[in-house]
Amino acid sequence: MPKYDNIFNSEEYTEEPLNEAEGLASIVLIAALADNPQELVAPDLFLDILADFDLYVEYSEEDLLSMVDRLTAIVSDQGLGALFNAADEAIPDDLVPDAYAAAILAKMNPETGEIQAPAQVFLKELQAVMDIDDDEAAEVVAEIQKGFEAKE
Repeated sequence: MPKYDNIFNSEEYTEEPLNEAEGLASIVLIAALADNPQELVAPDLFLDILADFDLYVEYSEEDLLSMVDRLTAIVSDQGLGALFNAADEAIPDDLVPDAYAAAILAKMNPETGEIQAPAQVFLKELQAVMDIDDDEAAEVVAEIQKGFEAKE
């Protein structure tokens, strides 16, 4: 039984659908909370990650924080599985690689760029659920590493 079945194979659904921006942000939240759902996620993490995506250019910092609050409320009320199902429906096929990249950024150590073994398990399951083949996943990882090295 995969470790993250409660998220990726949940029968729970949210009552309100998400838009694609909320869907992608949801993947960041799910990745951040997958191993410890009671953990508080620093808003700066979201702002830093989401700032890297063109989808959020029109969003103010307040808009993004409000979005994170709404998504966090869904997790509190209905769980990570319900949020994942809503995100999965909201994210169009062309944004799937971006969603995967966002999850990687949420799981990686921002200081070293490393992805610890438990995080790799989550990312592998997410990759399978999102139907991302190994070549595409490797391209996404390489792009993130290139961006990380450019910041150093």
